[in-house]
Amino acid sequence: MAQESPKNSAAEIPVTSNGEVDDSREHGFNREEFGYNADTQKLLAKNGETLLGAINFFIASVNTLVNKTIEDTLMTVKQYESARIEYDAYRTDLEELNLGPRDANTLPKIEQSQHLFQAHKEKYDKMRNDVSVKLKFLEENKVKVLHNQLVLFHNAIAAYFAGNQKQLEQTLKQFHIKLKTPGVDAPSWLEEQ
Repeated sequence: MAQESPKNSAAEIPVTSNGEVDDSREHGFNREEFGYNADTQKLLAKNGETLLGAINFFIASVNTLVNKTIEDTLMTVKQYESARIEYDAYRTDLEELNLGPRDANTLPKIEQSQHLFQAHKEKYDKMRNDVSVKLKFLEENKVKVLHNQLVLFHNAIAAYFAGNQKQLEQTLKQFHIKLKTPGVDAPSWLEEQ
């Protein structure tokens, strides 16, 4: 809900501005002051759409971080916990068998338990390493992504409210954001190739 509120508010700016431009033309207000007002409204609508593009990009990037990257790391942590529990169970079984008597009956069980223990120890060690790597990358990625997205968001908002169209467009170029032209659908992935 917090992500949608700024997006919805910003989305209303170009719609309202476009509606006002259309209303002034419909009613024949072509006098100089209304012409100037119409031009201003067009510029506001264009800048509003540009700002909306920046906000959508910001929200999409944060959503990716939260819903994909963090979720993937949490899944790896859950797998690690499962591997740890299995490792502990097989270690305990092996310890119990080693405390008991060693005869022709128990030696094959001890050997089998030793193999199972070793296999689960390797899985546990691998998962521990995977979690360590993912947490390190998550921390680096989180800081980098959030920093870049907050810079984008700040620059876009500042340029919009300063009325600096060039700065707003330059911010989008800096972050490689391409706006969709209204009424034009993006080509499918087959058409792009």
